[in-house]
Amino acid sequence: MLCLDSVGAFATHSPRGSSVLHSREKWAIARRRSAAWWGLHQSRLLQEPENSQFGRQDYWNKFYKKEANFSWYAGWEDLKPFVEEFVDPANDRILIPGVGNDAILVDMYDDGYTKLAAMDYAAEGIERCREMLGESRLAASRDGTGMEQVELVVADARDLQGAFEKESFDAVLEKGTLDAIFLSGGHNKTLAQQNLDLSISELGGCVKPGGVWISIAGVVDDQIQASFDSRSEWDSLVRQGDLYVTEEGFTSNNVDGSLLVWRRRTE
Repeated sequence: MLCLDSVGAFATHSPRGSSVLHSREKWAIARRRSAAWWGLHQSRLLQEPENSQFGRQDYWNKFYKKEANFSWYAGWEDLKPFVEEFVDPANDRILIPGVGNDAILVDMYDDGYTKLAAMDYAAEGIERCREMLGESRLAASRDGTGMEQVELVVADARDLQGAFEKESFDAVLEKGTLDAIFLSGGHNKTLAQQNLDLSISELGGCVKPGGVWISIAGVVDDQIQASFDSRSEWDSLVRQGDLYVTEEGFTSNNVDGSLLVWRRRTE
């Protein structure tokens, strides 16, 4: 996720020093970041645009090299009470698409969520994740075979090209990524919807029956909800516009974005 020119005027900061983006810049920043989804590996689905630097992988790779870490819409402390309602930190395997340089990966790992996979279209974003985690965490996460339980992968959500096995995750956790993917279509709303639908199909196919998808969205909530509503394999647990209250009394209106949750049907 990205922090662009005017963020400093409106952002707050998490304990790790990562900026948390709020409403006034959502649209501008989401539009800029979203175009980048055109760029991954010159996918067989879409090519990099010639007329937009924001749609080019090399632009975002350069951006990640110089930009400070920050969180999109909400930091982990804000999201934790809601994620804990649906996910088992000790046992569930969680996919975080569009992670960029978000510190949520480190925060979750330190909180006991060790079965994590994070992906981004930009290799530099994944390198930033590796740097934030540090070798000590990566080494500690390795299982008895020497394989890391924290996976860091460069992939395009619209076309994962086998990056992850089907039905291998208990949960997807994304914040702002679906917003960005939809907006990558620009003024072409047909393309925007296609990008969104492809991404939900690709990422959703990685979720086990009975698993959950948790989104924080603030730009195209309606389109995201409608795309899930059109799919028979998903039940909506928290809908767009709902106020969700956890067992401990935390309310979703304290998150700067809409909390959306679905469960994949077992039949």
